[in-house]
Amino acid sequence: MGITEDLSQQVLAFVVEHPGAKLVDIEKALGVSRIEVGRTIRALMDQGRVRRDEETRQYFPIPMR
Repeated sequence: MGITEDLSQQVLAFVVEHPGAKLVDIEKALGVSRIEVGRTIRALMDQGRVRRDEETRQYFPIPMR
């Protein structure tokens, strides 16, 4: 199952509005399974749009240039 563009946009929008969000925060806010959120956030990280603080496991948006 692939990542939907709609879910990708929703996750990115949530992280932009809530910098420092954790996976569980995104999962609860969007009502999507942790697996789907994890897959989507990984894709956003691969695209250079989101970064994760490895120590706190929080996600932050990366400003587009």
